[in-house]
Amino acid sequence: MVRAVTLAVAVLSGVSPVGAVAQHRSWLITLTGGYSHGIGGDFGGSGSVSGTAVAFRPVGRIVDVGLELGYHGLGTNTTRLQDLYGPGSTYREDFTRRAWQATAAVRLRPASSANRPYVSAGAGAYLVGFRDIIEVRDGAGQLIPQYQFRQSDSELHPGVNLGLGVDRLVTIGRLGIGAHGRWHGVIAGGIGDFVSIGVGVALDAGKFRRLP
Repeated sequence: MVRAVTLAVAVLSGVSPVGAVAQHRSWLITLTGGYSHGIGGDFGGSGSVSGTAVAFRPVGRIVDVGLELGYHGLGTNTTRLQDLYGPGSTYREDFTRRAWQATAAVRLRPASSANRPYVSAGAGAYLVGFRDIIEVRDGAGQLIPQYQFRQSDSELHPGVNLGLGVDRLVTIGRLGIGAHGRWHGVIAGGIGDFVSIGVGVALDAGKFRRLP
C-alpha cells in the first residue's frame, strides 16, 4: 500500500503545473488531540490519550509531503486476583503501553476543496514503551514487600501508518478545525497495530507576513 501511494506521488508530482505548485508553497501545521486504542493482543488495553504535531508542504497540485510527530497512550491492562497469597490477600498487576511516533508522510487531497480532505501514508520509527507494576496486599490491606515488582522499558521499531481526515470542517480566520484518523502498524516480529482519532487545529503558516 505504501509503495503504491509513493508511486502515485511521483507520477502526480511530475505532471503538476509549475505555476500551481509555486502558488501553494506554504507550510500547513496541524496540532491534534484525541484518543488511541490498540488492536489485538500486542497493544490490547483500554486506550488512552493521543496527540500529534504535523507539518506538511505541497510539492504538487494535489500532493503534500511532511513529518508527523506523535504520542499515543495505549491504555493499561489490569489483572486482579483474590486469595492468591492467603485468605483475604489481593494480587494486582497493571501493565501500561505507550508509543512515540516520528514518521515521514505523504498525502493526496483534492485541489479545489476548501475543506481540504485527504488520504495519507507514512513510514518511520515508533518508540514503544511499557510499565509493569505488581502489588500484593495481605488480608489486612498491608503491602507484602517481597512480592512487589516494578519494571519499565522501551524499544525502537520501524512502523507504517495510513490515514484520512479533513483539515477545515470549520474555518476561523487563519485557523481550521478538522478531524483526523490513523491506523498505525509497528513492525516487531509481527505487526502490532493501533488506531488513533482526534480533532485538530490547522494553520496555514504561509499566510503570516514576515517581520521587517
